[in-house]
Amino acid sequence: MGNEQTYDLAAVRAALPILREVTYLNTGTVGLMPEPVLERHLAAQAAYERGGHVAQEAARDAYERARAAFAALINARHPDEIALTRNATDGVAILAAGLRLTPEDIVLTTTQEHPAVLLPWAAAERRGGARLRLFPISADPDETLAAFERALTPATRLVVVSHVSCETGIRLPVAEICRRCRERGILTLVDGAQSLGQFPVDVQAIGCDALTGNGHKWLGGPKGTGFLYLRRELIAQVEPMLVGDGSIQPDFDRVALGDRPAEAAWDYAPTARRFEYGTRNWHTFAALPDAINYLADLGWGAIERHCAATSTALKEQLATLPGITLHTPTSWDQSSGLVTFSYDGWTGEELSRRLWDEYRIIQRRVQVPSAVRVSCAYFTTDEDITRLMAALHELRV
Repeated sequence: MGNEQTYDLAAVRAALPILREVTYLNTGTVGLMPEPVLERHLAAQAAYERGGHVAQEAARDAYERARAAFAALINARHPDEIALTRNATDGVAILAAGLRLTPEDIVLTTTQEHPAVLLPWAAAERRGGARLRLFPISADPDETLAAFERALTPATRLVVVSHVSCETGIRLPVAEICRRCRERGILTLVDGAQSLGQFPVDVQAIGCDALTGNGHKWLGGPKGTGFLYLRRELIAQVEPMLVGDGSIQPDFDRVALGDRPAEAAWDYAPTARRFEYGTRNWHTFAALPDAINYLADLGWGAIERHCAATSTALKEQLATLPGITLHTPTSWDQSSGLVTFSYDGWTGEELSRRLWDEYRIIQRRVQVPSAVRVSCAYFTTDEDITRLMAALHELRV
């Protein structure tokens, strides 16, 4: 269907039937699953739900293929560095609950983070863990790095940053942030929820200690699929707060545990599987490799160029409309397929509601700044942008 240069956009859109009903510009919240992937997804659900224990081995094999697919996608050294989760939030919460930090320590993050980042660390601080502190980011990466440097203290133990801001679409200089942290012995966690599937995400090149992501946004995979990458050397430093069968070694043995299980000779699994336990939604992950392969067949380079071209075209057109304030950098290298803008006379909430209700343009509002965010995905067309611009002209105050 595609190659590294281009792909058949009409065929791509035909596999996403909702596009016949709406202008879908909200992949940054929830992506769309192509029909060929959906067929595989539904078949996997049916097979396990109908087969029960008879089908469990096949479901678990599919689950492990998903682990390997995530590992390969981000260039992890081994699938053992991948914990499968429900979403990117789970990955942050695992670290916030299990990393051994004290009230004297500081976790540093940015002013544009998703609740997935802010709330787990805020809750950890309430429980007597590390203090959470924020620094501002800018469309200018040099200004972001300067603010980051000013915020660092000798007490900083962990830096948590999004690869791409969910609010403004700014692409952060994560590799440079991670390099500076390594020099100081500071751990790093990157939220890849808004980058994975738009452009290459390579944990070796970034140099992060941990990265969290999901399958349901730009990858168009099953909802309820995510992962946490932990550099192998970090795994032992993160204690599971939720434990059950599957998260320990050796495997559960009632006789070996005896009548004092806490004193028995067991430990947490040495891999990222220590965070997985009990009966899992193995079959939900079955179509994740299919979603990744579907996009890979289109060509990752072609997808990135398409996202770059459509988002750039949108920013250029927005710049011509009086009353528009663009909050996303114009340069692709410093931005993403997310484009955020304010419109004079409108709050983000009001404008988002009007676009949704009256024009069937699916996007989302941003609170700070008060704005609207649209997502230019691999299936976005010039006609989608034209419809958005026409609506904005009609809504001009």
